[in-house]
Amino acid sequence: MYKWVLIFAVMLEMFGCKESASKNEYPAIDVTGYLKGQLKFIDTVAYGLLKVTEKEGSEPDSVYLNKQQVKALVEPFLSAEISKAQLEKNYRETSFADATTSFITITYVTKENSSTFQQVDVYIEPQSGAIRQLYLTGFFDTPMGLIRKQLLWFHNKGGNIISTPINNSSGNLPSITERLIWL
Repeated sequence: MYKWVLIFAVMLEMFGCKESASKNEYPAIDVTGYLKGQLKFIDTVAYGLLKVTEKEGSEPDSVYLNKQQVKALVEPFLSAEISKAQLEKNYRETSFADATTSFITITYVTKENSSTFQQVDVYIEPQSGAIRQLYLTGFFDTPMGLIRKQLLWFHNKGGNIISTPINNSSGNLPSITERLIWL
């Protein structure tokens, strides 16, 4: 049923529905809840959890992680700021059917520049209505300076975390890409 509501909502958007200035047209997706569900999923399967780390100017390094280490890597993205209620209240929503990826893309862009997460993209498979990918961009204050973290999460497969220093007190820190691969 939800699949048909989502497809109908996207069709309305594509054929001329105007975006509401006061609130989002459709119920927001609980991004935090989805990620928590994905972390619970890895507790139920016997996957090997591989992390491949790539730093600018260095050779890639890989290590197997336990489930708690994977959860710790994803923890910064489990923010109440991107829960369903907060997305509906503090973010503008747009959506479109992407012919290249064959997904429906729902994008949430913050109304406040002070928000940790500036943009959230949810990629949905139209036939099933299931989330297939998430892309989050957040800015985090650390003792080393401001870091932009991007998470590209693949449903039931793992994800990539890219950490890029924006301004830091330690000079030139390299960008780091951590690939989480479920084997």
